[in-house]
Amino acid sequence: MGSLLGGEHVPGTHWDRFGKYNAIALERADGAILAIRAHAGELVPGSTEDLLDFLKACNGRHPVAPFTLELDPTYACSSVSCGGACFSAAYRSLRPKAQISEEAAEAAIRAFAHNGGRVVRFDGGGDPLMHEGVRSGRLVVKANELGLRTTILTSGDLLHRSSWEAIIDSDCYLRVSLNAATTPTRREIHGNKVDMAKLWAVLARISQYAMKVSGPPVGATFLLTAMNYHEVAEAARMARDAGIRHFSVRRVLGPDQLRPQFTTTDLETLPELLADARGMSNDDFVVFTPFREVNEPDLSPQSGQIAASSCWQSTFKTVMEPADQDSKVRVQLCGRYRGDGVGQVTQLPAIATSAEPSSWVSDWRNSFHAYPHSRPSLLRKCTSCIDRGFIEFMEALIEFTEMGSRAVNAEHFYIAPQDLGRLRGGLTLRSGRPST
Repeated sequence: MGSLLGGEHVPGTHWDRFGKYNAIALERADGAILAIRAHAGELVPGSTEDLLDFLKACNGRHPVAPFTLELDPTYACSSVSCGGACFSAAYRSLRPKAQISEEAAEAAIRAFAHNGGRVVRFDGGGDPLMHEGVRSGRLVVKANELGLRTTILTSGDLLHRSSWEAIIDSDCYLRVSLNAATTPTRREIHGNKVDMAKLWAVLARISQYAMKVSGPPVGATFLLTAMNYHEVAEAARMARDAGIRHFSVRRVLGPDQLRPQFTTTDLETLPELLADARGMSNDDFVVFTPFREVNEPDLSPQSGQIAASSCWQSTFKTVMEPADQDSKVRVQLCGRYRGDGVGQVTQLPAIATSAEPSSWVSDWRNSFHAYPHSRPSLLRKCTSCIDRGFIEFMEALIEFTEMGSRAVNAEHFYIAPQDLGRLRGGLTLRSGRPST
């Protein structure tokens, strides 16, 4: 397959490959080969192999459970509003102490695993480490025992009070939102009194422990705003020195009122800082920076900016957040509609507003025919989407495998960025042999 696609073959486990490939070549039993642009990390902490196994279980039908569950266990957060760019601040303020009880969260995770789900991302909403079941590691340990891959996306403010050894021992990928290199900038953005020196120190201890026990790597994100962009390269350097393995710089997405207002000077200075950060990449430290301009508007499915026949994001992923009772759960289409889409241009109803944790998967499954909007029609309804890469990747993968009914082998490659455009929508490298 490599000779047909060109570029450099990237072997190894999914963590060995992480961030080092940008294309996948798939081969069917009939000899057909399709090359597609890779999914830019949306499967993490899952892998290509996890997804192909999941699709094989679908065998031509809709999945009976999502591939990924984004579990927001609490609306509580140790930060205030992340410099005015926090997408959840508006709805969290309505119910700042809302949470899913640990018992309910465990039941929901168990139902997810028993129905074939693969990945649990403890997310927010609030900060998942504000939930005792996550901070103690108990929910992470349970998910691991059930055979699930897990990740925790956190500000890191409470890492020093967490059972991070148990979390790493459960093969959980920890990703911390740094958003600054220094304490004054971090405090200005997050609106709390966290000392960055202490956060860097605990991150170094966690990274060293993960390496010692051959655990998953530790990752970090940096959300660009006008208040912190000048520290992005320094934050990357400090992350590298602390033993963090992945450093991902993110744009603020969403409605105009959430977007930072960069000056002309900011926009002229930023590319050099991002280039400095990228220049630190090596085999042990991978840096991701945006390939779109920081002030570029969100993509609009309604305007035809996503080339797909259906919303595969909400077909293979879902969001769970607190309901009106701690013993219940609320299930949303996708991350754009957390908190019922408060603050978004488009607001859509929840899949389930008050579901039993042990049976929520059936509510999700029924949404394929009972929800007011079909998955294909969402591409004409939604005005904003941050998941085009995953949706278009899945469009090509589903068509080629016929929703998993045709098995494929996959190999991973890095090709020149200027050549990636030819892979959008999939590029047939070899046609299949006709059946006899």
